[in-house]
Amino acid sequence: MQDVNIYIETSIHGPSRKDGKYIYILECIRNGIPVTLHKTDEIQKATENQLALTALSEALGRLNCACELRIYTSCQHILNAMQNSWARQWQKNGWVTAKGLPVKNVELWEAVLDRLGMHLYQFTDDEHTYHQWMKGQL
Repeated sequence: MQDVNIYIETSIHGPSRKDGKYIYILECIRNGIPVTLHKTDEIQKATENQLALTALSEALGRLNCACELRIYTSCQHILNAMQNSWARQWQKNGWVTAKGLPVKNVELWEAVLDRLGMHLYQFTDDEHTYHQWMKGQL
């Protein structure tokens, strides 16, 4: 299995809805050579969660074999949902939260969970590593 790091950053932090940007950086080693892929894009009237989930889904979509992933993000909603298995529970419960409310951004969550299927993964907000990569990206 190939080791891959994915770094996600958004220009919006918190629950506000406004025009925002996201970037992902995908870092891996191919045939002993480091390879870095990235993409930056904008979404109008988006939230931090929408931006981060979109970036993550697109980054995962670029992988064509099973990998060991370390995913870096400062988006606390995604970190909590993945580290605490909330997203998988929402999926099992028909996209309803523990409080009985509909999950927001279902299409994005479905895409992310589907694309994570073949991988081993860990979500982190390791500040030192994360900020080394993201400083000044957006």
